[in-house]
Order: sequence, then structure tokens, then C-alpha cells
Amino acid sequence: MLAAPLVMGQELADALWQDDVAALANPWRCPGRYTSPPMPFPLELESASLPLVATAQSYSSLDSRVDATGGVVIRQGNRLLAAGSATFDDATSLARATGNVRFDEPGFSVLGTSATVDFGASHARVDEAEFVLTDRQLRGQADTLERRDDVLELDSATVTSCPPGGATWQIRARSVRLDTDSNVATSRHARLVLGRVPVFYAPYLRFPVSGRRTSGFLVPDFYRGRDGFDLSVPYYFNLAPNYDATLTPRWIAERGLGLEGEVRHRTRTANTRLDASFLREDRQYDGEFGRADSRSAGAFSPSDRWALGVDHRGRRGRLRTEIDYAAVSDNDYFVDFAVEQGLASRVALERRGEIEYARGGFVGRLLAQRFQRLESGRESYQRLPEVGVSYAGPLIGPLGWSMGATGAWFDSPTGTSITGRRYHVDPRLQLTLNRPWGFLKMSGGMRGTRYDLSGVPQGVDPRPRRTLGVGALDAGLVFERDVSLASGPATQTLEPRLYYLRQSHADQEHLPVFDAAELTFSYRQLFRDNRYAGLDRIEDADRVSLGVVSRLFNAMGSEVMTARLGTMVHLDEPRVMLGGPRQMDPEVVGELSGRLGRVRVISRLAWDVGGDELGELGTGLSYRRDARRMVNLAYRRRFPDVDQTDLSFHWPIPGIGERVSAFARWNHDWRHGQNIESFAGFAYANCCLAVKLLWHRTIDAPRNLPEGVRGSHDGLMVQVSLKGLGGFGSKVDSRLVRGIKGYRPGGT
Repeated sequence: MLAAPLVMGQELADALWQDDVAALANPWRCPGRYTSPPMPFPLELESASLPLVATAQSYSSLDSRVDATGGVVIRQGNRLLAAGSATFDDATSLARATGNVRFDEPGFSVLGTSATVDFGASHARVDEAEFVLTDRQLRGQADTLERRDDVLELDSATVTSCPPGGATWQIRARSVRLDTDSNVATSRHARLVLGRVPVFYAPYLRFPVSGRRTSGFLVPDFYRGRDGFDLSVPYYFNLAPNYDATLTPRWIAERGLGLEGEVRHRTRTANTRLDASFLREDRQYDGEFGRADSRSAGAFSPSDRWALGVDHRGRRGRLRTEIDYAAVSDNDYFVDFAVEQGLASRVALERRGEIEYARGGFVGRLLAQRFQRLESGRESYQRLPEVGVSYAGPLIGPLGWSMGATGAWFDSPTGTSITGRRYHVDPRLQLTLNRPWGFLKMSGGMRGTRYDLSGVPQGVDPRPRRTLGVGALDAGLVFERDVSLASGPATQTLEPRLYYLRQSHADQEHLPVFDAAELTFSYRQLFRDNRYAGLDRIEDADRVSLGVVSRLFNAMGSEVMTARLGTMVHLDEPRVMLGGPRQMDPEVVGELSGRLGRVRVISRLAWDVGGDELGELGTGLSYRRDARRMVNLAYRRRFPDVDQTDLSFHWPIPGIGERVSAFARWNHDWRHGQNIESFAGFAYANCCLAVKLLWHRTIDAPRNLPEGVRGSHDGLMVQVSLKGLGGFGSKVDSRLVRGIKGYRPGGT
């Protein structure tokens, strides 16, 4: 005889709920979970293969039939049936029970008024059932519950994942079929109820009952903005364990019906994602202008809109592959369709493919690159392709050598500019001495470049050359001392550094500008051998850079604070300029980064000593107490173009409770006197429901309109997340992740 203790006469969910004290302080998590009652046998053991054991206060038998009354308990392995009275047929292994019926199996418990259980198979039927699926963290009620093998069928059912004592959300359906093998529930004539208010009806609805991926419709996503109601209904295809797809019809009230798709593929050596979207005959766009801004005197003719993206990252042994491709139908695509300002303000789309092989000191690379410009201005050259090889290795003792060589083919997207090929070699010798207290590096070499050009004006050499000599000395020391912090002992370093660069001059005004660009002045740039990106312009230099770094490490060896200060002094005035001649005065740059308690500090300053003026100032303070309490303040000024502040926060509202939070962002451009992006909203969360409401105003500057013609547009977003069901509206979390530093969805 073996009988487990039973809990009768109270709600089953209360009986199986186990509190989690550690989770009580986090309103975004349920403070507990449903747990199965103790099982006497290993869970992998098949209960149907074990003998039956029954107990009762009284019983009678006739042939193969046994009638039992009073505290009847029938157990077979980990399967248990308890009731006030029961009839069991030994010939068919069929039991019929009435009166306070309880039936338990691993991961499944149910109470009811009557039940029929086939102990020879995995078949049970319970009337007026209250059930808990402990392995799925779901509970509910049904007029009739029937279980056959891995399928659970419910009639007139209510299902929720909320803890006992209430149901913030629930699905009420005429019927529910739950396949525990595929972890999918299918319901007929289903209503989603929040509190007591029905908010959604579907004649047919599939929803997951675990974290496992499964094919089916996902919960819709909607947004209210300048183009009216925006509704997306995604369908997910679980094609295989390592690849899947999502197909999403999208309806925008003022624009029309479109289709979006995503395909993901993952292997041990590569991750690939393909995105595409198409909107047929946009009612607000004619291919050049929006309807409100159309310059056409004739009838407005809608235009198709589309976008395509490919993202691939792969690595197999020493071989690395990368593809980053993006294309849109027109320059204003992201302005019209992107919810986030970061996407709407993009000025170019890159199309890039790269293959790289590395072994020892050898690296070989093949690159193809082009751009789609989304605003007027200088077109970016296409690099079709670029081949590069480099090698670095030892010679004798601390003496080593390196060689780099590249060949690049540049083409113009318009066909009207100078095009051609560029070949570059860069051999060097170097002496390196490293010690715990410092280092010394000396290097010297030659940089040679040759072009083979087409489309040059008459009288200009189509095959120009450039040869430069380069030598550099880089030396630094490291001093350490023990200090005391409020948190305990620490170590402070002082690391002075001297860098001298000598690079010969060659006239470069006759050379094309395929990929050259001036770099933003920074501490790291003090120790570079060229202040320009690319190879079309290489500076002539006779300069000294002085810098000092101080780091603070705690007792665990973690870096707490880092301060950098440096300057560059030109011993001879540089003659190679990009964008015209200018005076090269010494500049001082300082950087500070670290953490003071819960406050993270990042600051940067560049000062033009000769002009006695500020070149750039940027500072940011971030306070993060926990996953739901954070404040960020940043200011950036770069003379003369940028003058912006950025304030954001996410914080529970005092006096209301931990479950309600407010959030906001204010990103203001003081130079133009306008807000780049502003949003504000509220979030409510309990352990089984999270609701976020967000209003935003975003700068709107269509690129097909004249300079200075810009406005803003408003929008309202709603996001609802239901534990165990998913949710609708994902754009709020996307906006918060981009706009509030440190925010993560879910508040964890």
C-alpha cells in the first residue's frame, strides 16, 4: 500500500504554488512557481508497466469489478487517482471515480467532480475540471478535460499562466487542444480577457505553451502614428532547429497593404539573416515626393516601396566571412517607415562582402564594397574589389619585420568621376622591447602607392605615384602605487608615453580622393601614423605626441577609473591637407571614463591651444541602481556643427508602487533650436502582465525636400506582454533600448 498525502477542499493552484522569496522584490517576475507533488518513482519510468495499488475504507467485488468507497486512492507508479468512491474493472484496467476527484501525473494535476481513467493506457477524462500543468506553468478550468497520450483536449475552457488568487489575463475558448509534444495550444472561438475586459477575439488561435519555437500566428503588433493605424500580423515558420522564417502582412491605414519577411539560418560556423519588405502602390508617395509635398501638376501616381537586407557572419577554422547588404527603393524609405530615429536619420546604406584568412602572422583579405546614398552630396566610390595581404614576423631577437600590400579597384556609381586602381605597399622593420615597467618600439620603412586612372582631365597624369619614408619611436613607462578607497585597497598607475613620428612629404594634390577622410581628433589619434582614414592622403609629419594615462584598479583587479591627457606638437608645419590649407596648432585632448559607485562617467575634451577655443566637449553621466531605476544625462558639443543634450530616465513612480514606472527621453539640438527625439510614457507590470504606453515626437526631414524644410511627427505606441502567451506591440521596447542607456526588456 502506497498513498501520497492529498490536499482536498481548496483550490488546486494554491496547493501546488511554491513561493520564491528572492523574487518578491521584483514585480516583473512571478514570486513563485507551480511545482508537482512528490513522485515516488523516477520520472522516466513508464507508469503503465507497474502494478496497481489501491486503498479504501470499504469495497466489494464481483467477477473482475471492484466497487470502493471512502477515501479511495489508486496508484500506479507516478500516476494517482483519488476520489470519494470509485469502480474499477480489472479486465479493462478502467476506473470510474466520483466525488472530489483528483488525478496526478508528472507535470499534470487536476481536480474534478467525476473522472474516467484507463490505467492500461495514457487516457483520462475529468468533468468540471480544475487543472495545473506544472511543467508548462499553466492553470485553468474546463467543463470537460480529456487526455490521450501527449494531447490534452478542453471544452469550455479558461487558461492562464498567472499565479493563484487572480488572473490578470486569461484565454476563454469554446475548445482548446494542447499538444504537449509540440508545446502548442490550438483554440476555437477564443477571447483574450485582460482583467474582466475582453480585448481580442479569434475564431482560431494558436499560441505557445513553453519557450520552445513553434509554427503559427504570433500575436499582432500595432502602432498609431502619422499614417494612422499600423497593424502587423506575423506568422512564424519553425522550419528546422537551425533555421526559421517569419512572414508578416502589414496594413498602414494611409498607405496601403504590404508584406514583410525574415529568414534566419544558423550553423556551427555561420549566422545569416535575410530581411525584406514590400508595399505595393504607397498612397502617400509617388517615387519622388510625398503626397503633401508633391511638385507634380498632374495626377498623383502611387509608387511601390521596398527594402532588402542581408546580414551574414561566418568563421570556419582560419577563414572568416562577412556580408552586410542593405537596399531601399528610395531615399525617404526610412524616414517614412522607421519608428526609431536612429534608422530614420541614416544617410547611407552599405553593401559589403569580405573574406579573410589568417594564419600565424599572415592575413589575406578580399573585400567588395559599395553604398546607396540617401541624401544629396558627394557620391561614395564603389570598391570592386579590394585585395590585401599582410605579414608580421620576427627576424633576430627583438628585431622584426612586416609587409602590407593592397590593390583596390574604384568605380563611380554615376560614371562621371575619376575611376581606377590603386596599389599600395608598406614594408617596415621594427625593434620592440617590453618590460613590466615599460616598453620601447622603434620602426622605419617605406610607403609606396601607384594609381592607374581613367576619366582624368587632359594634361593630368593617369598613372601617378607616391613614395614616402616613415620612422617612428614609441616609448612608455608604468608606475604603480597602492591607494585606499572607501571600498577597500586599490592600485593606481601612472603611464607616461612619448611618440615621435617622422614622415616625408610628397605632393598629393594631383591624387584622387577615393576613400580618404579626416579622423576626429582623439587621444588614440595622437599615436597614429596618419591622421586620415584611407590611403589617398598620407600626412607629412615631424611631430611629437605626449600623453599620460592613469588607471585605478580595485582589489579584484577590475578597472574602476581611467583618465587620459595628451597633446600633439608639430615641429614642422604639415603641408598635406584634405579640404584646403589650415593652420595646425597644438591640440590638447583629455578623456575620463569609469564608475563611481552606481554612477558611470564618460567625458572627452579637445582644446585648440593656438586658437584658444574649444574644439569638442562630450560628457555623459549614467546612474543605474537596478534594472528599473536608471537616469542618463549627456552633453556633446563639436565646434561649429554639434550642440546637443540628451536626457533619459526610467524610474518607478513614488507613492504608486513598484509596479508602475515612468520613462522619458529628451534629445535637443541647441544649434537648430529643435528636438531631435522626445518620448514619454508609463509602464505597468506584475508577474504575468506588462503594459507599456509611449508617446513620441520625432524630427522629420524628408531628403527630397529643400535644405531647412523639416518638421516633426507624433505617434502613440502600446505594448502588452503576457507571460506564457507572448504579447502584441514590440516597438515600445525597441524605442526604449535605443533611447535609454542601460534599459533591457523585461526589467531584468
